[in-house]
Formats: sequence, structure tokens, C-alpha cells
Amino acid sequence: MTRAAQEAADSRRILPTAAMTCLRQLEMIDLTASLGGPDCLPVMLAEISAHMPRKQVSKATVSSAQGFLRQGGLVESHGGAISLTAAGLRLTQLRGEDSARARLFLCNLWKSAWITTSAQQLLRQKPLDRIALADQLCGPYPRERGLVLVDWLDYALIVHQGEDGLLRLPQVEQNGRPSPAAGLPLMRAEEVSALPDDTFHAVMQAYEILLTSLRGSPAAA
Repeated sequence: MTRAAQEAADSRRILPTAAMTCLRQLEMIDLTASLGGPDCLPVMLAEISAHMPRKQVSKATVSSAQGFLRQGGLVESHGGAISLTAAGLRLTQLRGEDSARARLFLCNLWKSAWITTSAQQLLRQKPLDRIALADQLCGPYPRERGLVLVDWLDYALIVHQGEDGLLRLPQVEQNGRPSPAAGLPLMRAEEVSALPDDTFHAVMQAYEILLTSLRGSPAAA
């Protein structure tokens, strides 16, 4: 793909493929990191296809996933190969260390992306179930692609599902900043990851506020 063609493609709203779940696409990113190494060398799509964990997928399926991942800032395309961006490599590193931090990293990476702004616009009006949100986001494209996108939004902490089964935005204060949890418990990474969705979001947002304030304080310099 030429640079002009890639720029034109990236200007569109690219939906994730329905041929791979969100989890499988994350595994594809992890595998690309393993094969490409710390220098993020390009990896042939056929090689990724042959080494996918648990079950091999076709080269065409791997290829179909790259558009959304490229637009999301996680991979770069090189004809019949892809490489990870610095952000993609960091995501895989965090996934290996702490899944909660990986999800928060992706939330911050995508905070201005079209998928985030579109979901925010829809869910500020009212909560929606997964199918309704998927249908709104995917437009004329198959619902299955919209459902995979909703799974990505959930993984990236952009939306969360309440006990009533409806999707909402994480709770925010009127000034637009996330509302902190009441106290920050000292917890191991696996304990944080095992929290119910509502509590998980609150704790992650509270930690984000704390870290942001520390970065801006003289003591953090």
C-alpha cells in the first residue's frame, strides 16, 4: 500500500474485523511483538498466521485485522507484513505485567479516537445494550463488526457494563474529570483485575487522577 493510499484509508472510520475476536486480535499483537522483537521489526502476515496461539488463522484473516489496529495506533503496515508501533509494543509489555494497567494505557491512547468520541456521544444520551451500541457504531456494516468494536471499547475502559446489562460511560464529575474512588486500597494486580467492572473502573480512574496529580506536583519532580 502506498503512503497516499494508507493515509486515505486512515482518514476513514475503520471497524475491526469480525473474523477475529478482540481477544484474538490482542493475541495477534502479542505474537507480533514476540516475532518482531524489541526493535519492532516487520513480521510477515503468513508468519503471524502460522504461529497464532491455540488455533491457526488464515493469512487473509490476519490481514483483515490490520486496518483497525493501524488506525488505533498499534501497528504499521508494510505490504505483506506488519510491525508494532511504540504504543503497540508498550501495550504488549503491560499485558504481560499487569492487565489492568494495559487496559488503562489503551484508554488513554484512544481518548481522542473516533471510537471513543462516537461512544461518548451516544452514551451521554442514554445507556444502551451491546447490540444497540454496536448497531449505532457500525452503520451500514455488519453488526458482528460493531459487536467486536464494543468488546474493544470495554477492554479499553471506554465503556462499562452495569449490573442491568446496559453499557455506560465511566462516571465523571461535572468538570469532566473522572470521579475518584473513596480511598485507594493497596491491592495486588491480580486482585485489581478480579474486581467487578464498576469497582474496577472507579479504582483505575482514581489511580489515574493520583498519578496525574503527582506528576504535576513539586515532590514528583
